[in-house]
Amino acid sequence: MKSPQSPQPPQPSSKPKPPQSKLMTQIHQLTQVVNGVLKINPKEHVPKLEVRRSQKDKPEIYDLVGDRYILGRSTGKCDIVVQTPLVSQVHAQLVRDRTQKKSQFILQDRDSTNGIYRNKQRLKSVPLRHKMTITLGPPELVEAATIRYLDPPPWYIRTLQYTGIGLGAIAGTIVLAIAFEVNRVPDLKPLPVTQQGPVEVLAGDGVKRLDPTDIANHTEYANLGEFGQFIPKAVIASEDTSFYWNIGVDPIGVARAIVTNVRSRGERLEGASTITQQLSRNLLGKTYVGTDDSAGRKWREAAAAIKLTFTYHKDEILRLYLNRAYTGNGVYGFKDAAKLYFGKEASELTLSEAATLVGLLPSPETINPFKNKNLAIEYRDRILNRMAELGMITDKDAERARRSVLILNESAKTKLQGSVAPYYYSYVFEELQDILGDNFAREGNLIVETNLDIDMQKASDDSLRNAVARDGSSYGFSQGAIVTLNASNGSLLAMTGGVDYKASQFNRAAQALRQPGSTFKLFTYAAAVDRGISPSSTYSCNALAGVTGCHNGGSGAIDMYRGFALSENVVAVRIADATGFDNVVKMARTLGITAKLDATSNMVLGGNEVKILEMAGAYATVVNEGKYNKPHAIKRILDSADCQNPKDRQTCRVIFDASTFLKPRQAIDAGVASTMVDMMRGVVQYGTGRSAAIPQGTVVGKTGTTDEGRDLWFIGAVPRRNLVAAVWLGNDEGVTNGSSAVAAQVWGDYMRLAVR
Repeated sequence: MKSPQSPQPPQPSSKPKPPQSKLMTQIHQLTQVVNGVLKINPKEHVPKLEVRRSQKDKPEIYDLVGDRYILGRSTGKCDIVVQTPLVSQVHAQLVRDRTQKKSQFILQDRDSTNGIYRNKQRLKSVPLRHKMTITLGPPELVEAATIRYLDPPPWYIRTLQYTGIGLGAIAGTIVLAIAFEVNRVPDLKPLPVTQQGPVEVLAGDGVKRLDPTDIANHTEYANLGEFGQFIPKAVIASEDTSFYWNIGVDPIGVARAIVTNVRSRGERLEGASTITQQLSRNLLGKTYVGTDDSAGRKWREAAAAIKLTFTYHKDEILRLYLNRAYTGNGVYGFKDAAKLYFGKEASELTLSEAATLVGLLPSPETINPFKNKNLAIEYRDRILNRMAELGMITDKDAERARRSVLILNESAKTKLQGSVAPYYYSYVFEELQDILGDNFAREGNLIVETNLDIDMQKASDDSLRNAVARDGSSYGFSQGAIVTLNASNGSLLAMTGGVDYKASQFNRAAQALRQPGSTFKLFTYAAAVDRGISPSSTYSCNALAGVTGCHNGGSGAIDMYRGFALSENVVAVRIADATGFDNVVKMARTLGITAKLDATSNMVLGGNEVKILEMAGAYATVVNEGKYNKPHAIKRILDSADCQNPKDRQTCRVIFDASTFLKPRQAIDAGVASTMVDMMRGVVQYGTGRSAAIPQGTVVGKTGTTDEGRDLWFIGAVPRRNLVAAVWLGNDEGVTNGSSAVAAQVWGDYMRLAVR
């Protein structure tokens, strides 16, 4: 054996030999001495060479720490000895190529007799790659030796490689799946005939139309240029900035939407539908894409959009979209929208006006300038900013448009506001979107039959208007709302969302959150009775921390009947404490309250904000023997594009029927409900709601007043007529100097007319 100081060939990893002297520095970094034996540091990455003298022999592994190695049969001349008959004395050499970014070895033939081969091809030299196998001699000969180079990339490189392969496989599978689905899309030449029709809204009599019929006839432009220069640009900026180069779907937009939705944890949901996807849903929604809100529908929608892109020019796709996009108030397309909102042709719109119309697209009924001009302006400015960011307009043009006064078509606004029941009509579209989803609800060709009682609606509007005119200045209130329900089935018979729809389109009956005051005590008392507490149980009138004693000033005790009728706060808090505040919250949820509630005495006394419509629904449940029916304005929805006889709406396909879809739910025990009706009867007979009494029948109900008279309530019912109405009086901002007795009086005045 040679001395350690002499040059040595590399040896199998199991028995490493000392390195050559010229590599001492490098080898010192790569090796360590263990028990007197020099070994490769396991933390270092060193290429290896696997040598197999024949197929039957076990391989020997060599660590390649140097820059040059000779392979052959000679033990004196070679660093790696391969003693087989086919291998020459000096057969080949391994040379490290340090000119590459990642240095690698090159195998070179040294004029050997039998040569070096890779896959039966004789080579003079070959750069070695990980797991590459080379034969020393013709590979078909059994005696030929083989060498295999082992130099795996680092773990992070391997991870990237495998990830890339996996993503490529997934992408390939998706492409194949899309190609298959695109092939299933119906023929798009010619385009499917889809006449965009209006949304007809009918009163409860099935005859009277609530929508303005003179603006419901849909017309379209034949050329994209007729929309003017601003509408197309604004729509692309708002809905699909990649429109002119995407294939109908936007993968980047989809990825961005997924990231946004994951980060928001469901609090903020972002979609990724392109203009072409939205149009494909409009064209093929009922024949192929579908109208349900599902992943399957999105998949078919994407496939249809891709086929649409490869079938029609982008300008034609954009023209069709601009002619059919829903823009609120039952109007479709920007031609009709320009006439409705501004009394102009679309090509005559200013930049400010065009951006305002495009700003409606996310939620046409909510952002509607006839209802909420400030919100419409806010969305207009967003569109302008986006157009400037994309270079569609200059910053100067955007600023000039932002500083422009928005002049609306007042005559059309007056016609809309002159509807028989403007607040009710507006609410119908909110409910329509809840039932059908935003996309389906915007497609048009619908007949909506409502539960509106026109006479009752007129009585409701007149009662509120007269109350404000008669008592508003005296008691300091200028606004109000009245909701009327049929307790037996939850149908919304009338809705007055404010004193004057022309002055304010904000629907206080369905949108406002107000403190309910003592009307909230219904849930506390119902929860107590439901948990077995006898209504004859008595509670102390003594004051509690932050809660005054009973109104009579006594220190005795009163039962639940009297406590409810006289609306004693301290008694309600004691009952809630005995029942459990969490159980009070559960009762409110059971009876349909969705607003945020805090399980505290403040909640018990009506300190949390709720919706008037939901409070009316809760009281209707109690009157209906504990059966909850969701309050609803819509009775039926018909598809006017699918009728056996187009002249007879009764032959049209029924999309929604409340009697089928909205099933009653036994929310509380009928016995508990009966006890609560008895308690509410005392409120009107001898309690705080005496002014609500009417001669046409027994009235039950509950009053409510919040701190400083900010909110004045009376929610009452005429059980034998199944009528429940909630009255709220107050101001959008500020307090009053009135009491719940005023609300009870308004309720009585209204109900005297309503029960006729």
